[in-house]
Amino acid sequence: MPAILPAGMSAAGFQPLVELIQAEQVSVEEFEQSLHEFDVGKLSSNVRVSTAPSLTVRNSIESVERVPDAAAGASDQFDMHAIIKALYPSTNVTSAHVLAIANSLGQGKQKPSPATQNLLLRWIIMVHEALDEPTILTKLYNVFFNRLDMISIRCPVSFIVDNNKQKACEALSHPNAAHLASDSLELSSNFVSEPALTGLLKVYKEYYPDVIVGQSADAKSARFEHPDQEWRDRLRIIQNTNARATDTFANTTSFKVVRRATKRTQTAIVPEVHTFFSDESSTTLEDINGVEDFIEKLDTIGLPNQLVSVLEDPLLRHYVMLKPNYTTHRRIDDWLSMFLDTQTSFKQPNSDMSSDLTEVLKKVLNYLHYTRHMPKSVLSFLLAFLPQWDGKGNRDTILSLLAYLPIDSFEELQQSILMKIEFAVLDNTVESAAALLEYYTSVVRHWTIILLSLPDPHTPDMEQMIQSFAALVDRSSLLSLSLLASFTPTQSTISTVLCYHETLAHTISHAATHAQIRIITPYAETVYLLIFLNPALSTLSRLCSVLATYKRTFEAAMSKPPSGSTYEYPRGHVNRFNGFLMDICNLLWRSRAFNTSDTNALGCLLSAQIPLPIAAYLDMLTPPYALQTVFSLSHNSSLSALSTAAFRDLEENATMNARVVRTRHIGPVTQRSLEALAMDGGVKISWPDYRLEVLRWLSDRGVGGIGDLMSCTMKQLMGIKMTGAGSKLTS
Repeated sequence: MPAILPAGMSAAGFQPLVELIQAEQVSVEEFEQSLHEFDVGKLSSNVRVSTAPSLTVRNSIESVERVPDAAAGASDQFDMHAIIKALYPSTNVTSAHVLAIANSLGQGKQKPSPATQNLLLRWIIMVHEALDEPTILTKLYNVFFNRLDMISIRCPVSFIVDNNKQKACEALSHPNAAHLASDSLELSSNFVSEPALTGLLKVYKEYYPDVIVGQSADAKSARFEHPDQEWRDRLRIIQNTNARATDTFANTTSFKVVRRATKRTQTAIVPEVHTFFSDESSTTLEDINGVEDFIEKLDTIGLPNQLVSVLEDPLLRHYVMLKPNYTTHRRIDDWLSMFLDTQTSFKQPNSDMSSDLTEVLKKVLNYLHYTRHMPKSVLSFLLAFLPQWDGKGNRDTILSLLAYLPIDSFEELQQSILMKIEFAVLDNTVESAAALLEYYTSVVRHWTIILLSLPDPHTPDMEQMIQSFAALVDRSSLLSLSLLASFTPTQSTISTVLCYHETLAHTISHAATHAQIRIITPYAETVYLLIFLNPALSTLSRLCSVLATYKRTFEAAMSKPPSGSTYEYPRGHVNRFNGFLMDICNLLWRSRAFNTSDTNALGCLLSAQIPLPIAAYLDMLTPPYALQTVFSLSHNSSLSALSTAAFRDLEENATMNARVVRTRHIGPVTQRSLEALAMDGGVKISWPDYRLEVLRWLSDRGVGGIGDLMSCTMKQLMGIKMTGAGSKLTS
């Protein structure tokens, strides 16, 4: 917990800086840079720590815990006032800070002066919204109440007691609560003119009218207000700056109610978690302190007053997911419906969403990441919003929300939603087409989760859901092919297409065990375009990994269909898939590019006349090349240099193993060159073993897709381990 003061600056010199900050003549960055560290010992010779020679105020919890000790030995009240006022916490204030201050209250030689105690209590009030555990004030209710007899701190104590009145009256047994009210009445009778006490009596009179009688509670009372609004505004700026510079992921996994002062304003849209009117037998979410506590009290937790807090509170989200209830989801949906009905700005032509609407939709999206269930109110709003949408404003948020569409008749979804999305997003640019394909990829992923989560795959609506999924995949695959064929390919668009097919491959990998998932192969044209349009190593490896997944799934699903499945894959469908598998093997492994004589080979869908002039051109080069081998491991534009490097490693390994290597290969490696190399005293290795070593060398360096496909397609490679290069050398 950082306490921020300028290094080496005296408290008297601090006030002008505060005024500059409030006047916004000093930036937040300059403020935090200059106020990083401060030695209290430099303030005044009279300020000392009773347990240490000096107090250094740093970004640590000890800073605030030791302030009361420093205050106990301080004689310069002005110095101490400057110190406490300058304690701006950049993160949430822990309970240890509050306990340290509560322990310093009272009278005694080792206690701070009454004026300093007043300042410390004011500081607790000012950082109340940044408390890591707000219930600590409730737990210390009796401690603060018993300090009401101290005139010097009565006003801040009354404020703290008043802020926790409702929870305290509910948590304490009735006799104790009545006793507290009676004590308040006695104090008021002794100090009739105390507005703070009068205000507190009005609070107790609402709960115990039979105890608080007479006119004491009807007198003029003090209005409890924040002691320093400008200080709180400055605190929010500092915490906002710190939050942007730190990782807040821990907050999303915490089993505590979130109190993010950095994001709280007086006009916060989504309320924080607050539970009122709880009984003694129940537990509130605010009382939970850790995962063990949450599990132990799960069955006794009462719902907070505003369930819509689930949109941003991780603890409430955990509870709602573990204790699903129709009424709970209905209340959340009702709140969203009322809010969205008030948002009419989007209905105006060429108008943007309001900031409030944008904020709520982002929170809903974060909520959907966990529940994966679209509230009806949000879906209705999006349906009304799409006709007015220009396809650009808040594109990521809108498309991410629409990715959680429920599975329904594809024809109906296409007419009501999908066509409107395509009309809004597509603008004849590659960026818009890629964004649309990313959206369809998200929908495929979401629908896959729905299909896999169905408890009974043999429901009457199952076949319609399967058909809708197949129609979605067909349209998405057509879009991916269009993206490759209609625009100049870039590595970004290629990656987007591959991401889609990797997602689809992950889906169909469940076809061997789930009857509701069926194999839908990619278009052959897409496969060939990926190979020839962008011959990058990553593209080739990722594509081969996708096809290897399809190959294994086909074999498993056809040899042993999933339980309850009666679906049979058409033979022509399977043969076509085997066709472009054979074509890829002919290109990379068998050195028979564009061959059509092999079983199921498609010749990369080229007519017989196209390869002829290409072969003639390659034959005229010096040295000449054969068309059948130019796409092989040794000559492929993406693999030739790597194949040469792999062979160099083989030669280095031979040298390290005391083998005599009189001649080295200059590359590229061919079957004939290996025979000549062995005769000239070079490394002896067969052609099949050389190719296997190249696949292993690539796999050892993270390029395992090619070897994966070859090992599940070529019979001679099945069952061979594709890692650990260098095992086939001979002397």
